[in-house]
Amino acid sequence: MRRVRVVGVALAVVLAALAGVTAFAWAVRGTDAGGSMADRLSLADGDTAGGSARAGDPGGGAAGAESGRGTAEHPADGPETGADELSAADPGGAGSGPGAGSAEENSWVESTLAGLSLEQRVGQMMMGYVFGTAGADRSPAVVTANRRTSGVDTAAEAVAKRGLGGVIYFDAGGTGPGALPDNIVNPNQVKTLSADLSAAASIPLLIAADQEQGTVLRVRDGVTLLPGQMAQGATGRPTDARDAAQITGADLRALGINVDFAPDADVNSDPANPVIGERSFGDDPAAVGRFTAAAVEGYRQVGVAAAAKHFPGHGATSVDSHADLPTITRDRAALTALDLPPFRAAIAAGVPMVMVGHLNVPALDPAAPATLSKPVVDGLLRHELGFDGVIVTDALNMAAITEHNTPGGAAVRAVQAGVDMLLMPPDLAQALDAVVSAVRSGAIVPERIDASARRILRMKWRLAHTEPAAARTPEEAAATAAAIAERAITLLDQPTCDLLPLSRGTAGAGAGGRQPAVEVSGPSGAAKMLVDALGARGIGARLAAQGSGRPPAPPAAGASGAGTAVVRVVLVGNSPPPVTDRRTVVVSTGTPYRPPVAAGAWLASYSRDPASMKALAAVLAGAVPPSGRLPVVTRTATGTALPRGAGLPTPRAC
Repeated sequence: MRRVRVVGVALAVVLAALAGVTAFAWAVRGTDAGGSMADRLSLADGDTAGGSARAGDPGGGAAGAESGRGTAEHPADGPETGADELSAADPGGAGSGPGAGSAEENSWVESTLAGLSLEQRVGQMMMGYVFGTAGADRSPAVVTANRRTSGVDTAAEAVAKRGLGGVIYFDAGGTGPGALPDNIVNPNQVKTLSADLSAAASIPLLIAADQEQGTVLRVRDGVTLLPGQMAQGATGRPTDARDAAQITGADLRALGINVDFAPDADVNSDPANPVIGERSFGDDPAAVGRFTAAAVEGYRQVGVAAAAKHFPGHGATSVDSHADLPTITRDRAALTALDLPPFRAAIAAGVPMVMVGHLNVPALDPAAPATLSKPVVDGLLRHELGFDGVIVTDALNMAAITEHNTPGGAAVRAVQAGVDMLLMPPDLAQALDAVVSAVRSGAIVPERIDASARRILRMKWRLAHTEPAAARTPEEAAATAAAIAERAITLLDQPTCDLLPLSRGTAGAGAGGRQPAVEVSGPSGAAKMLVDALGARGIGARLAAQGSGRPPAPPAAGASGAGTAVVRVVLVGNSPPPVTDRRTVVVSTGTPYRPPVAAGAWLASYSRDPASMKALAAVLAGAVPPSGRLPVVTRTATGTALPRGAGLPTPRAC
């Protein structure tokens, strides 16, 4: 790719020190990838941004992951790879939170901090949601939304005038009256927006997104879609989490996004959890820790900062913190044993950022939610666990916080608790002004602000001075996604023998043993992908009529397909499966906690991305065995326990 160097801003900083005077210069450089920070920031005497990860660039580095070959950038996969190897992060890299910096890093951090006013230091602690698809977007809805949250007209003005340390991209997902304007339309637009906002920032900007894969995605076009975290956990291979993070991070970095609010480090121990579920790697603390550490390392390798979430653990809740404040009833010993291990693993792997969840945890603090709790943030996370990176809140516009606090009050309480960055205050101007006023009144000491600004600047320096591994080509990334998806498909139960594989044409196929007709129902997008994938494997399938909740009737005599059995494949998320019979195959595309009643077979894909639907078709057709294993504990409809690691290795023959 052609790169154009644009010297937009040069800041000469002279430091007086015993050893003499050291001069640093900023070089701001625009790129065709939207000007990511690692491309923008360099020392005047050298550029360390070569080798930028570029999604969609055929010249990217070879992965070699699926052919068994390995490279320095993408080592060959192997189930025997240990957690220790996966979590050995480079202390100076993008994935590093704790650790002493180099002389150059320390000099830049201290000199930059010294040049900031109180308002600018507090501004660095704000990661806002700015509206618009371009920095100067002045469409009426955008102006209205920005004025309401930031007191300015455009996204670029919010960054420049409020001195924001970061922004988060969202696809608000609405089109009706009152819907919020999106940030994300297509890859080229996102690149341009990143360049616009970076140019508006006097200090390199953190640009974040929630790109967990699976059910939580912000960017869907022009990137590789991968199975979600529970599917990755079902493979039993932490290297799959590392590879997924590498691919996801490289795609984001190519769009100018340098922070991913992932991985989800929650241990999903409550089957009724309405918000985590398949976003978790599983319900075993040690295994979740290994996968979390691997994902942190994968992001580090491609120069994107990971953020482990939602501290101290959102897995044991039956309430969604977007709607209300969940309460974790565990005692301290249970929290230490069940919820904290993945966060310890992330910290050991050098995670640069930890997100604190909006959780009421009486065993840790009976008076305040975790986000606003000094015993949780400063006591447990900062001092007991020894995390020296950036601590960020979950979104402050969530009901768990807004129902009980004003925007300014929540911001002040979070900073007093020890939080470094405030994510998505519903009123940025009010939050910023409240924190500044609290410092001037003595409610917050200036050193508290300086400590947070220093950590944020250190994170920005390290992001900018990490040389990323070469990105996979789109073909290599797609092959990796396919391999992960195939390794995840789990056959949980099969009461009806010979129902699988579908290509047999048995299970009462009728005269001549003709192939059964297959009807697929479920979420329309996933069902259509599965129908197409089955067709590509020579299995005629059609979309079933939605909403009947009844098994399909065989074709009428003389009709097309008469004399054949009809096998129904039903895709279900986290809702109870519909009425089924022994000719029905039920597939859990979310969590596997709701067993089907009277189904002929029960499988889990844990995800309904394109790769997972193709992998499911391969298993249903008998082209590959169902090699996934349960990452959680569940049961069959008859009450038979299915422990972690359960899964039938082959379909059951008669």
